[in-house]
Amino acid sequence: MKNNANNQQGIFESMIDSVIILNREGRIEEINQAALNLLGYRSKEELLQKPLSSVSENFALEKIMDKIPLPDYEMVYLDREKKKIPVNVNVTARRDTQGEIKDIILVARDIRKIKGVIKKLTESKEELESSYLRLQESKDELVHSEKLAFTGRIAANIAHEIRNPLTNVAISVEQLKKATEPDDPRTEDIDIIKRNVERADYLITELLNCARPPKLNVRLTDANRLLNRALKNTLESTMTKNKSQKIEVVKKFSSKPPIIRMDKEQMERAFSNLILNAIEAMPKRGKLTIITGFDENFFVVKIQDTGKGISEEDIITIYDPFFSTKPGGVGLGLTLCYGIIVSHGGTIEVESKLRKGTIFTVSLPVGRH
Repeated sequence: MKNNANNQQGIFESMIDSVIILNREGRIEEINQAALNLLGYRSKEELLQKPLSSVSENFALEKIMDKIPLPDYEMVYLDREKKKIPVNVNVTARRDTQGEIKDIILVARDIRKIKGVIKKLTESKEELESSYLRLQESKDELVHSEKLAFTGRIAANIAHEIRNPLTNVAISVEQLKKATEPDDPRTEDIDIIKRNVERADYLITELLNCARPPKLNVRLTDANRLLNRALKNTLESTMTKNKSQKIEVVKKFSSKPPIIRMDKEQMERAFSNLILNAIEAMPKRGKLTIITGFDENFFVVKIQDTGKGISEEDIITIYDPFFSTKPGGVGLGLTLCYGIIVSHGGTIEVESKLRKGTIFTVSLPVGRH
């Protein structure tokens, strides 16, 4: 029996894992060398009969007594210097012949290295996700740029192939109108042809404006004042067309004047397009909110409506030429906005929920020369 006890003690002392044996009151009855090494103590006499709480953090024995055996229980040990050691513990018990617990055995393994690896993996995962998002954004920008370049090549051909015969049609129609009496019933047909020729010419011009980078006439401009003018002019023109439309306008402009180098006409046109889209998304009533501010080296404009929103399928193609969800829409407004904003070194982003509304966010670099 003595040899058996010695063998058990030898196994106990040679175990790689840290082992602490507690009595029912939670005091340390036995501790092996691995546990002493982990906690930084020289001899077990320093710890025997001390409560486990002296070498652990927030440990309550009564909370786990009815759960024993308890595998993979996470605890925090405290070493001699009271430094924290995260450990994974398997809690078991020795029982008497009546099944009552005599003592509790804690077999612990230091998981600091595992925690470190998990932390690094988490950080790597976050970095990877961030890199993926940046790559996706770069890819989207590249796709938009390539679409515009492709549109530019098509637009140049259209301008050459269609404008010449279109000009001939326009001249012929004008001559035909001069040769027709004002009360001739054919005058109305001639006017229809003339209007459609003008519309076709306008579409070609707009397509060319979208496709080629605009030539910027940059100067220092108060972006808040420019935005305010775009808002005023757009509201006046739309309210004249639809007097029953009730739009609540909320302006939250930055107190610091945003003096930015920009092409006033081009940027006012871009802002007017975005404001017009917001108003047209709320044909009866709604709330238009315009917020401006600074985010590090960027001046940020948010144009928000409470309209019908944009579906997920449509949101990836809203900047494409000739894409429109509006009846009779040409589908060049957002393409034009994109080209103007990018040519200023800025970005345009969109968030939308169906039947909730849409937010367009324009970011323009401050101090760009």
